[in-house]
Amino acid sequence: MKKIFFLFSLISSAAYANLHLAPPDFDVQNGRAIFVDFKKADYSIHYDMIEERATVRTRITFEAKNSGFPLFDLIPYPNSMQLDGKKVSQDLIKFPGGVSQLRKVNRVVGPGIHVLELSNEISTNISFHSDFGSVSQAFWIRDLKDRMFLEQYIPSNFEFDQYEMNLNLSFEGAEEIEQDIYTNGVATRTSPTSWSIKFPAHYTVSCPYFHMTPQGWMKRLDFNYLSLSGKNIPITVYSPWKKRTKRFKAEALRVMQELEADYGPWGHDGFVAYGTMKGTGGMEHAGATATSFGALDHEMLHSYFAKGVIPANGNSGWIDEAIASWRDKGYQRLLAPGFSGSNLGSQSIYKRNTDSRAYALGAAFMGYLDYRLQDHGGLKAFLRGYFHAYKHQVITTEHFKNNLEFFSGLNLDSEFETYIWGENSEDSLHHVEENPHHKALSTAQLKSIL
Repeated sequence: MKKIFFLFSLISSAAYANLHLAPPDFDVQNGRAIFVDFKKADYSIHYDMIEERATVRTRITFEAKNSGFPLFDLIPYPNSMQLDGKKVSQDLIKFPGGVSQLRKVNRVVGPGIHVLELSNEISTNISFHSDFGSVSQAFWIRDLKDRMFLEQYIPSNFEFDQYEMNLNLSFEGAEEIEQDIYTNGVATRTSPTSWSIKFPAHYTVSCPYFHMTPQGWMKRLDFNYLSLSGKNIPITVYSPWKKRTKRFKAEALRVMQELEADYGPWGHDGFVAYGTMKGTGGMEHAGATATSFGALDHEMLHSYFAKGVIPANGNSGWIDEAIASWRDKGYQRLLAPGFSGSNLGSQSIYKRNTDSRAYALGAAFMGYLDYRLQDHGGLKAFLRGYFHAYKHQVITTEHFKNNLEFFSGLNLDSEFETYIWGENSEDSLHHVEENPHHKALSTAQLKSIL
């Protein structure tokens, strides 16, 4: 533990100034496309209850370190854009190699602070209930598919960036709206027809949890858990069924006690769990999850690794799925990984989604690391210190490897070059089956759990 604390003091950077973790800027027609550092994003979602339409107005304050065309992402078409108070257009472009898409602002900025303002409509994972005068909406995300974080709904940066997000909700067409809001931000009712939600500045585009339902639709339990830190952790569990909500409460308490014993005090201000239908799997957010019962423990582990210690990109997303799957398999200690080699962490530097082989290959590699670290307390001893030192920080595969080596005194060049940064072997290509904890739900299935 002391080694990791010392290393943290040597190599940590200024809090949330993460442009050094961004992919390389790249050439485009007439210039250079540049990644920027979001400082703050204010989102105002306006619900027209008569027209049944949701419109978002966004104001983003960002810093550019270099001159070029600023980059961001948003899947819905952006309207009425302004950059530093002047109208500007945008283009949907591809990353080098065509691995993903993103949006480029069509005006060159110089180094310094700038403001981007735009609007868009939301049609994904939202339902208007005209009979009840209410709305169901959620920011469901997925990490195994490309462009399925916050960019599905609102203008966002990429996984490397951490920034303050404020969400303001207003409703038109009724004198008063009664909604239940489940979130891992701080929600405040500001009027009979409006709310505000403030998310922590260490969140990335995969961290916020936002689920809004008509009042009383869900069976909800609120209670506290006494953490090893001495703090009372507020917990909310909810589902459409009272029996399932009670079951979730008991399991959430059991798993939280287990995880704190293994990895230290819970790293979030609370915990929110939505109990979805059997067989739907789940998805983690920071101190929150929407999940079936069978995946609850897996998703809670991700509040330590995935949304506690946070991956910077698709090439580092394998780490948290490997750790969670290693736990799912009973923390096996393996003499060898059991496959000849793979490129889990060495695909395109612009890749944004996690390789699904992380569940099998990554878990096996973690079991092998546990064997290699057995004289130092095993991999769990390292992970406990790693979480404590880098909680709420964004990390890469290189960072993970460097800290493993510092903790153990081992040289792991050969292991990472073969199993993580190597070439795919035939036996590594057969482990792409769907993991039951992260099912690939259809658009209709995601909407059905609103």
